[in-house]
Parts: sequence; structure tokens; C-alpha cells
Amino acid sequence: MRAWLFLAASCAYAAGLALGVRVWPVSTASFVVWACGGMLLAALAARSAPILFEGGVPVVAWLLLGGASYPHQAISELPLAAMVLAVAAFETRSRVASALLLPLAAAWLVAASGAQVFDPGWYGWATLAAAAVQLALVSRDGSRAPWGPPKIVDLVVCSYSGNTAHCARAFGEGMKRAGADVRLHRFHYYPDFDEPLDGDALALAFPVVGWKPPWTMVAWMLWRMPRGRGRPAFILYTCAGGPENTSLAAWLLLILRGWRPVGRAWSIYPINVVTFRLGPRALWRFLDRLFPIGYDLRATEDFGSRFARGLPSGQPHLVWALPLFLIGFLVDNKLVNTYPYRNRAWRRRCDACGICVRYCPVGRLTIRDGFPRAKGTCTLCFGCVNLCPKRSMQLVAWTEYGNAYKPRFPDLVVKRRERSDLSDRSDPSDVLPISLPNPSCPILRP
Repeated sequence: MRAWLFLAASCAYAAGLALGVRVWPVSTASFVVWACGGMLLAALAARSAPILFEGGVPVVAWLLLGGASYPHQAISELPLAAMVLAVAAFETRSRVASALLLPLAAAWLVAASGAQVFDPGWYGWATLAAAAVQLALVSRDGSRAPWGPPKIVDLVVCSYSGNTAHCARAFGEGMKRAGADVRLHRFHYYPDFDEPLDGDALALAFPVVGWKPPWTMVAWMLWRMPRGRGRPAFILYTCAGGPENTSLAAWLLLILRGWRPVGRAWSIYPINVVTFRLGPRALWRFLDRLFPIGYDLRATEDFGSRFARGLPSGQPHLVWALPLFLIGFLVDNKLVNTYPYRNRAWRRRCDACGICVRYCPVGRLTIRDGFPRAKGTCTLCFGCVNLCPKRSMQLVAWTEYGNAYKPRFPDLVVKRRERSDLSDRSDPSDVLPISLPNPSCPILRP
């Protein structure tokens, strides 16, 4: 009943927005009021704080189109209306509401524009296409038949600072509560990762790097990931801000490998990129304690439970006309990361403790002449910088001026195995501690 009330409220909101676009002159102040109302309504309907972050993207799109001076306000405010309707329809878990989503959006566009024929420009067309893709994905997810409850779920976790591992643990506990056996696979670097993933379903957890999964995971998904053969997959990720179109990038990669993406969710965690952590250290210690939000963790656990029961769960796909994840592929890949992102240890600070060498997910660092040296590619996890007790390790022209991120969950920070140790699965210091100290066997049992 609650979800249907929010759907009714969302339809009323969309109708009011269409009337406002059609009848009254649009100003920056009026749009901000409508945008704040839409973000709040969507967040309340989804019971999810991250939706507030994604809800800011329609404001960016509106500004990119020219703001109040753009002549086709029906197009520029369509992302806002589409977001509110998509979230509300998704939360009903109803095939009827999902089937009506595209017609409702089309009716809104006609009502707001007065059914006029116009040319909105190339970015206007991109905005229209992004809204159509978003609505189609949400409608498709809500209209498809449920999958059978999986008995065994492969949980692949890529986590550098421990934040994603913390989120994945909540999701895994939800799957455990629903009666699924969960096999944990700790992902660091694709040449070292060769798990069969022969369970009934897949849950993929990763941090957002460049508005997409880390390039090491992208490489694995493109070339080494086992074929899904239609098995369901859930996308789970963490980010400090709005991860625009991250789920779309992961969705496309899973589709290419034959998996059936059935849900996605993300949670807000502290930012671990040293460069952007400017200001007093006390301020960042305070901000780091704010996240994750307890309510979001409980929601993540519920998402895991519903996924393991074969039911629709998570947050709806929100697609925006921003090509940021494409930019991410250009600036975060093996070729680029090998040369511009150079590690350097300040010798007057470094005591050659070797923490950075043991941690590096891609084995880039070695001790030479008593100090760590970098050779090969970087995964931009910033672990060598954040974990250095002397603050001696830096990425040249990248991390010198920010505050290091001390992991919020230090027990979940896992060092990388050396290749020669990959067959040894008994080291309790190298596991994700959910239940059993073994990263390749079923760790969560009912």
C-alpha cells in the first residue's frame, strides 16, 4: 500500500510539473524547488539516501541544456519527471505499474510540450534517449518473470579500502538469511583471478573508479569472466558521490558475457581519493564517521534477501545523458595507468616497512635499494598512499596535498596474495571475515 501511495503522489507531482512547464514561465528558482521536491519524493519512495545523490543529475542536465533560457523545457525537465515515475513504479514491484511506465512518460512529454514538433538539439535528443532507455530498463525489470531462488550464489568482491567489502557483507548476510549458500571470491587483479563461478547466481561488488568498475575488473569481465548462460546477476557498488551510469556500464558488460542483470544497488561510503580530501584532518575524520548510513545498510541486507529469494530488489536503473563512464574508460585503463600514475616514496619519511608492497592489488611495488619502487600498471586504489604510516608514498602530482583516508573498516582491508601463494587458502589474515576464514569456499550458510 505504501508503494502505491507513493506512485499516486509521483503521478500527481509529474502532472503538476507538466502544468508548470506548459503554463508558467520557468525560472531557476522554480526549477530548483521542483527538483528538490522530486529528489525528496524519489528518496522517500525508495527509502534510499543514495537516490538523493543521483537525483542531482537532472539539475546538471537542465543547466547543460541552457537552464531557464532553453526553449524546450519539456525536454530539459523530462529527466526529473522520468526519475520520479521510474522510482515509484519500481517500488511497487508490479508488472502493471511497470507496463504503464513508458506510456505515462510519453503522456507527460506530450502534455508538457503541447504536442509541438520541435528540434531540441543534439544534447536534447541525447537527454530524450537517456530517459527512454532508463524507463525501458525499469519497465523491463519490473515486467519480467521472477527467477528461481538460487541455492548457491557466487559473491565476487573487489574492495581496496574495505568499504565495498563492508557493503558486500551486509548483502551476503541478507542472502544467508534467505537460505542461500554464498561462495566468496576476493577479486584483486584479473591475471590472478580464475574462479569458475558455477553457482546458480552471481553478485558483483566493486568500488566506483571513473564512473565505472575498476579497470582490472572491466578487463576480467570483458575477456576472462565465465559465461552466464542466462543466470541472474546483481550489481552492487560503493561511491562517495553520484556514480552516474555506473550501473549501465556494469549492466552492458554482464549482458555481453551472457548474464541476466536483475538488480542493482549502491551505498554512500567515505571518499578514499586523497587528492580531494582537502581541509583540516578533523573535518575529514568527522565526515568519515557519517557513512555508511545505518538505514542504507539495512536496505542492502534486505536487497540480498530478496535477491536470494528470486524477487525483484535493489534500486531502479537511472540513466543520464552524461558520458562520464566513457571518459572513465579513457582515463582509467592499463595503458594510461602504467605511465602517468607513478608511485614515489619520500626517502626522508620512508622506513621500508613494506606495507605498500604487501598491499598493492596488482603487485606493482617492490623493495629495491631499501625503498619501494613502482614498475607496471596501477589500479588507482590509493591503498599505498592511504595505508602508509609515515605518509611517505605518493602518486606524483596527484596525492601530495590531500588528507590520507584511514580505512573506516580496517579489519576488512585485505592484502594481496602473491602468485606463489594463490593455492594456499588457509591464511586468516587474507580473507573477508564474514563467517569462515576461507575466500573460495561457501562462507554463508543458513
